[in-house]
Amino acid sequence: MHPRLKTALVVLYNCAAVFALMGTAEFVARTIQFHRHGPRSQYPRELRDRYAGWRSNPDFSDTFIHHNSEGFRRDRETPLEKPPDTVRIFLMGGSVAYGTEGIYDELDNRPPPRNNETIDYYLETELNARLPSRHWEVINAAVPGYRLHQDLARLLSVVLRYQPDYIVSLDGANDMGPLLKAPPHYDPYLIPEWTPGFDQLANPASLGSIRMFASTWLRNNSVLVRAIQDWMARRAQLRSARRDALIGTLKNSVRWEDLTSAQQTQYRISASQLDSYVRQVRQINAVLAVDHVRGLFVLQPELVLTHKPLAADEHRLDELTRRHQGNLYVYGMTSLYPQLAAELTADAAARGYGFLDLTDAFDTMRAQAFTDLCHLTPDANRVIAGRIFDTIAHAGN
Repeated sequence: MHPRLKTALVVLYNCAAVFALMGTAEFVARTIQFHRHGPRSQYPRELRDRYAGWRSNPDFSDTFIHHNSEGFRRDRETPLEKPPDTVRIFLMGGSVAYGTEGIYDELDNRPPPRNNETIDYYLETELNARLPSRHWEVINAAVPGYRLHQDLARLLSVVLRYQPDYIVSLDGANDMGPLLKAPPHYDPYLIPEWTPGFDQLANPASLGSIRMFASTWLRNNSVLVRAIQDWMARRAQLRSARRDALIGTLKNSVRWEDLTSAQQTQYRISASQLDSYVRQVRQINAVLAVDHVRGLFVLQPELVLTHKPLAADEHRLDELTRRHQGNLYVYGMTSLYPQLAAELTADAAARGYGFLDLTDAFDTMRAQAFTDLCHLTPDANRVIAGRIFDTIAHAGN
């Protein structure tokens, strides 16, 4: 046999063996996923979105989470036409409103809340039980990772088509975190970590676009690749948390003097731009006013700010959060979050929208509420739903 032909056959054989091995591994991963969480768990939970960056995948469901065909986290469908004598409320926000598991699974590895353990479910149940003169729908349109400007994009591109009467926006951590690292002239719409990937997919101009397309295609279509990527991301996060936990001494109360000069400079930059959060709330409220939709903006609870009696796991989660996030995060949250709440309270009163500060929501709760720095247990979701119910009922709806 000709040497070149022999070499070509060896290469083809090796390629075929690699593809066969990968195909077998993918088949095994899909089979395991199917038996554990059902057939729709083989789809990615989020898809890229041309308006908001990403959105919930209507094809996804697993043992704990179900998306309906409109992409909302809900067991029932949501027709565009609102039923007669129905008050339709949309819950918007990020992973806390959506209902996800905690990020420190070494300390708390419970699964995410089920669809009947989320804030929207508890709120809808309480509204229909205690205000039965009308039918109430509370629809979970939150998406993990969303910030306020993405709430606005999703509101304009999707939610307003469903004739909402009320929008409840539960936010806080996802916007404050980037603000505490923001450069001067911060614009939340210009998120640098998203731009390269978007341009590589939508405006290809280099070989990197091929790599990005292949990576995106594999993530959307391969259970094995998605599982490996998610596992690697969580391992990297935990390694980072462990590393940070070994650095420095832990202080429950961080003072200005505890910040480095660079951190003090960053804090001044962040504090000077706190109004960017308030401005986005005003923008959403202005959009809602056009369609006569009422808005309730809710500032979510945070572990480093709570005054609740901490459960055993919460003590460990609080310590890990403070070590991992660092002094600037702790100082910024403890000083700027109350300032933000005060500014939103005054702005809501002046402009006529609803505002609810839930920093103190768990002050009398002894059961575990937090599963990490901000994500919540089902018991905590019920408490949040109760506070939102009181606000809506008090407003005379």
